[in-house]
Amino acid sequence: MRFNRVLLVQAKYDSAFSNVFPAGIGSLSETLDHEGLTNDVFDLNVKRNTEGMLHDKIRHFKPDLIGFSMMSLNYKYNYGVIERLKAIFKDVKVVVGGAHLSTIRKEVLENCKAIDYGVTLEGEHTLLELMKGDEDEPDIKGLLYRDAGRIIYNGDRPFIQDLDSLPYPRYKKFNKSDYSTLVSLFSSRGCPFECTFCPTKLAIGRRFFTRSAKSVVDEMQYHYDLGYRDFTFRDDNFTLVRDRVYEICDEIEKRSFRDIYLMCDAGVRADKVDRDILKRMKDVGFKMVAIGVEAGNDRVLKIIKKSETIAEIDRAIKTACELDYIVELFLLIGAPGETWKDFEDTLSIATRYPVMITSFYHILPYPNTELFDFVKSNNYLLRSYEEYLNDGSQRVNTPFFATPEFSYELRKKAFNYAYKVTSKHVKKAKIAYSRKNVHKKLRAMGMGDKLASFFARIYTADLLFDLLSSNKLLAILKKNMKRRAAVKSAGIQ
Repeated sequence: MRFNRVLLVQAKYDSAFSNVFPAGIGSLSETLDHEGLTNDVFDLNVKRNTEGMLHDKIRHFKPDLIGFSMMSLNYKYNYGVIERLKAIFKDVKVVVGGAHLSTIRKEVLENCKAIDYGVTLEGEHTLLELMKGDEDEPDIKGLLYRDAGRIIYNGDRPFIQDLDSLPYPRYKKFNKSDYSTLVSLFSSRGCPFECTFCPTKLAIGRRFFTRSAKSVVDEMQYHYDLGYRDFTFRDDNFTLVRDRVYEICDEIEKRSFRDIYLMCDAGVRADKVDRDILKRMKDVGFKMVAIGVEAGNDRVLKIIKKSETIAEIDRAIKTACELDYIVELFLLIGAPGETWKDFEDTLSIATRYPVMITSFYHILPYPNTELFDFVKSNNYLLRSYEEYLNDGSQRVNTPFFATPEFSYELRKKAFNYAYKVTSKHVKKAKIAYSRKNVHKKLRAMGMGDKLASFFARIYTADLLFDLLSSNKLLAILKKNMKRRAAVKSAGIQ
């Protein structure tokens, strides 16, 4: 064995999903368990976990290898974490994997001297070979390593085609009370499309591979039996293969799950859904779907190589709303060549239907994407990526670049205007959705239609709705009650 004990660390980043089980290191840990290799986990995103606690974990667990799973956002902070722990634990080797490493490769090891190894793309088999030591370092595909002051890359490893051969994450080593009751599911890997702004093809590749419906729903069943009821499919392309979606829906239906809440909140392609498939998904428990709109007309969609039309996007949003989904739209501001008029087209489609979440973003040039190369070669960047990936500006109204057609000031104005317009629209949609559901629940309790309508309107009156929807205490209490119910029914530790 080259390494006997590995500590898998989820690097720190700011995200709405920072309290959701980290599926990446969950999958790695499960794979190592399956091979009988000693490992443990540590998540820097858990609020009570500090860098000092990580050091205590290292002293207690005594790993000879520490593996960091790292995204690009906030990467300098995590470089610092690695440098500081290597200053204390000098003999421990560090390997980094994840989207950041796969995107900029050798540059990671060049910029952080404390990192000994890098693992590109899928990490399961590369990490196994690195730990076992049966292969010499130059023979391990997917591995970056240091040799006499040089950084060597052995080339990409072939993708894992049989995803069912990998054990799904069970999170046995995680303190479950640190996380929400939402379980992320990944039923496929890869994205065959060429969107200019998206780093996914760099991070996980363009080949598309899937798990079987049985494997996916077996994972759901495992967590369901522990008391979990909320699941989100975080695939980049959950609906890409139509027949596969139907197979997953059929398998879900066979299990007779009760009270499940299913989401596709990573975004689905509008050209890969229609009424039939959305209806089938709704029938088996899907309640929420996010759609990657990006732009409001065909001209800009063509520029960013979205490979779909505004007519397809319009139809998908309309259908999802008609089927009573909670719909989220992802929308971008400021693609190359975009004008204020184009932005107005985007705002138009965002407010055309009763969607309940509209997420506008300044389009972000990730390193090595086609968008990044374009804006850099044209001197449109306002700051280096080393700055904007680490200064938190992706969360606020701070454009990353400007073009002759869309100035910095105009981009800021567009962001504020989009928020102002869509906030009112979204509130109306949420009130209408809540009113409909309150009415349905009161009718199910035996209340007459007119009386149910009356109380539903009172409950969703403008002022009362604001008070109830903004009351964070109520949300926390609801979450804790749900958590306790799960613990009581399943004995979760």
